[in-house]
Amino acid sequence: MTARPDQPSALGNRVIATRDATRDLFGAVGVQAVLAALTADERAAFVGAPPKWVLERTYIAWTRAVYEGPAHRDAATLARWVDRVTDHGFGTARRMLLALASPWVIVRRAGALWRGEHSHGDLTSAPLGDNSARFELRASPYAEDDLAARAMSEAFRYILFRCRVKFATEEHRRVDDALHVDLRWG
Repeated sequence: MTARPDQPSALGNRVIATRDATRDLFGAVGVQAVLAALTADERAAFVGAPPKWVLERTYIAWTRAVYEGPAHRDAATLARWVDRVTDHGFGTARRMLLALASPWVIVRRAGALWRGEHSHGDLTSAPLGDNSARFELRASPYAEDDLAARAMSEAFRYILFRCRVKFATEEHRRVDDALHVDLRWG
């Protein structure tokens, strides 16, 4: 087994989901525009076969390039892109499991799910009521950057939305070194 990296990283297989989601929404021209906005080191992670781990800041750089480029700084377009990345990243089997799961299964397992894909960061969750919970992410680049926090919060919302619910909403805020995401569903 490959050792976890010493810098915050996520599994490299997300590279494929990230590229494919960008192509789905913005075409090959959008992918090329995003690649052109990255540094040479960032771009290298998205060309060819993905490495085992990719720095979180590299994924965040791609997200920023999508937002400032083909998404035209539109929050709704960014959210659609995050949803598409999530769909591609989960694969068919996981999507089927999500469709069968209750949101509470995801809330209870959030920390373990996070640790399975990210080298750093601590994700905890707590119920806020019958159909709501708070996710708290600490020690992660997603808690340090407004755009990254927005994208991660949307991913959390969308994952719960895929779980046998009619709607899911999120409200997020950065508090000190943490990202708080309040999720509601019904």
